[in-house]
Order: sequence, then structure tokens, then C-alpha cells
Amino acid sequence: MSFVNERKEDGTWQTIDRERNIVLQEVKVGQPQEPIEFNLNINGENVYFDAFKRMKQLESKKYHIEWRVVQIFTQSQFVHNKSRLHALIKEALDAYGSAFSRKHVETLSVNFAQNL
Repeated sequence: MSFVNERKEDGTWQTIDRERNIVLQEVKVGQPQEPIEFNLNINGENVYFDAFKRMKQLESKKYHIEWRVVQIFTQSQFVHNKSRLHALIKEALDAYGSAFSRKHVETLSVNFAQNL
């Protein structure tokens, strides 16, 4: 199984991979010039990260989404395995798309700030 977007009973959304017990949720969505704050819960361990979203409409009327991760906060085991953590963040954001939907997203990229 892989990540899927689902609406929870309380009306909120999450991107979840049940097989690996990983859940991505928005923590805070601010102004357009501010990053979106996310929590990636991996087997009960929280990894918080901030990412900016840039959208570009394509000729197909769908969008290219570019995510730029600018901060990661974690005390988890992944602090020493950045490549694995980056891969999980990329995979979760790819499934998340834009506002928990890939319906209007044709392409998506995830980049990390140099200090991450």
C-alpha cells in the first residue's frame, strides 16, 4: 500500500500510509508568503517541517506544484538518516498534492533548503 488522502470522521484530512503507519497532516496554513507547517508522524514519532508551495498552471489546465522544504524539526531516529527522512517527506507530499488532492496536479517536485 502507499499514501492516500482521506477525510477523517471529524472532517479534517490526512495523507496516510496504513501499511507503514505514517501520517501527514497540516498543522498550520498561514498567509501566502508563509510556509505551510506539517507533521509527519512515523510510527508514533513526530517530524515537523515547514514548506512553501508554488503553483504554476500548465497548458493542460492542470498544475505543476513545487514544494520547497525550508525547516525540519525532529528528535526522532531520522535526525541521523536525512536521506531516508527526505524520501519519506517527498513521498508524502507527492501523494498530498495540493490541499489533500492530486486531481488537478499534473506534475510535482519537492526540493529541500541547502542546510537540510
